[in-house]
Amino acid sequence: MLTQNNFGEMVYYLFKVLWILHLFSFQTPILSYIINIKMYINKSFMLLFYFLIIYLLILYKMSIHLVLYSNNEPFDTTKKYTIESIHKYTQKQLIIHDYNLKKIKQNEWFNLIKDLPSINNDGRRDGYYNAWKAFIVKDVYDKMKEDDILYYVDCSQYFPTGFNENIDKLCDIVNEQLCIAGSIGDDVLNNSFKCCDNIIIWNKIIPDKNNNQYLSKPHVLNSWFLFKKCDLNNSFINDWVYFSCYTDNEIKYPLVTYHHTADQSIFNILVVKYKKPIFYHKNINHTKNKNKNLVLNIINNSTNPSKYFIYL
Repeated sequence: MLTQNNFGEMVYYLFKVLWILHLFSFQTPILSYIINIKMYINKSFMLLFYFLIIYLLILYKMSIHLVLYSNNEPFDTTKKYTIESIHKYTQKQLIIHDYNLKKIKQNEWFNLIKDLPSINNDGRRDGYYNAWKAFIVKDVYDKMKEDDILYYVDCSQYFPTGFNENIDKLCDIVNEQLCIAGSIGDDVLNNSFKCCDNIIIWNKIIPDKNNNQYLSKPHVLNSWFLFKKCDLNNSFINDWVYFSCYTDNEIKYPLVTYHHTADQSIFNILVVKYKKPIFYHKNINHTKNKNKNLVLNIINNSTNPSKYFIYL
């Protein structure tokens, strides 16, 4: 099977052989004239040159990595609609990463979350407290090339549709801003419904700081988010995995199990810790922010979309 790696290796060795033949043909013009290979060698060099240009364009062109997860209905259907529709709404090079419970169980990192269903705290959701989200994001992020963009989208039960808005403008914004770490609405705060109000958890992730000030701040929704692969985002991605499973003498269970928002609670705290930009529109509440197309529509129809990206 021809992959990016072995294609590059094939081109390299082909170039090496042709270069040796090319030098040999100049050193022995009589032989070259007799067997008439010089013309073919020169043509081959031109063809190889075009091959290399095309290869480099493919290799270094920014790719968008769409990350999806579903396990049973109605999530599977939303994923199906999302995959079927996405190519109509982008001109960028797109790679789709399709995860489900069976697939993540095949990964070595699954051992870190396999026992979560035995913990009966709030936010169990599928039993795994959605902890898989941090891991599949890191799984894709680590394999991306530098400057590629990861675009995670929930396969939502609230908005069971595919894409009907173009994603390219949003991706171009992320290419400049480096990330958009989810969204917020004015109606859901960290101390609303115990979304993320356990100060012990905050202090584990952001030590030596007065974290009480953040409990009355809007709670970050991570139904969708984008990260460009770069040094400034590496720590956020790694910390999301690390703190999701973190325990110590004071914390009996993994941190991901202490709020009903589960994985999102850890993500939310890290947005504050690393001062990441988030999407905010005064007329869109927490639940409506789950609608990827609504957000895209606002961005696509704005002459100044940067005003919708703020910091907590």
